[in-house]
Amino acid sequence: MTALDRVLVGAAVAVSPAAHREVRREQWLADVRDARELDLSPTALAFGALTTALFHRRAGHRSTWGESMTAAPIHVRPAPHTIQTVPVLIGLALLSFVAGGVGLTLLQRYNGLPGARTLFVLDALALSVVPGLVVASAVLLLAGVTLRRRVLGAFAVLGITALWWETVIGRFSLPVEYFLQIGVFAAAVLAVWFAVRGRAGWGWLLLALPVLAGVLVAPLAQVSGPTVFTASGSTAVYLGLQLVPFAVAAIAGTVATRFSTDAPALVEPHGEALVDKSA
Repeated sequence: MTALDRVLVGAAVAVSPAAHREVRREQWLADVRDARELDLSPTALAFGALTTALFHRRAGHRSTWGESMTAAPIHVRPAPHTIQTVPVLIGLALLSFVAGGVGLTLLQRYNGLPGARTLFVLDALALSVVPGLVVASAVLLLAGVTLRRRVLGAFAVLGITALWWETVIGRFSLPVEYFLQIGVFAAAVLAVWFAVRGRAGWGWLLLALPVLAGVLVAPLAQVSGPTVFTASGSTAVYLGLQLVPFAVAAIAGTVATRFSTDAPALVEPHGEALVDKSA
């Protein structure tokens, strides 16, 4: 159990109802400590404890983590979160992109004013760096994957993010049409996701979808110029179309995960409860 895991569990306990803190502390610390025995990510469980505590603070809600697992092996979901942390992070990455697009759209009205460049940099960060950091965090929290693969995957996502940042600010460009570049970047992140999870099988075919989305939206971007919309409206449509390949990649990753042919996680029988409540 890392220091980060302890901090997350401590925060989860702190925001829990007072009557349940001791029980939850004992249960959650034991579950995070024993997570690797079940081929789960301790940090993912710690985040799950925090989200559970944040979204279920009413007295009637209690975590059942740490109950006796002496029954016969059963098929379970890979991550026993009340709130699925990884999908939430992917959603936040897309929301950051949307926020950056809205910011750039509004910035069109104040272009040339003092401070506009600073706002542009902040919007560019929201379009590239922030989503990249969030997705890298999601990769680190994938359950049932070795730490080495998760760390390598996170660094790969950060590398792609760095290139996307350079593209957004105009200092780098692939030798293809701009929207096709977006599709390539989205497909690259999706490829890292599949590689970290392993055994993607037919899911690798879905890598073509973000690229195809970029090809399809490129003509729409060309006809949505200032001659059709106002400057702000044209920017909004243009940035909205940029989101499409990334959204398609997120959907493809979700579909591949949900319909994966991997064998479901199997909980091995334990001779005693994960949490000893006799003390």
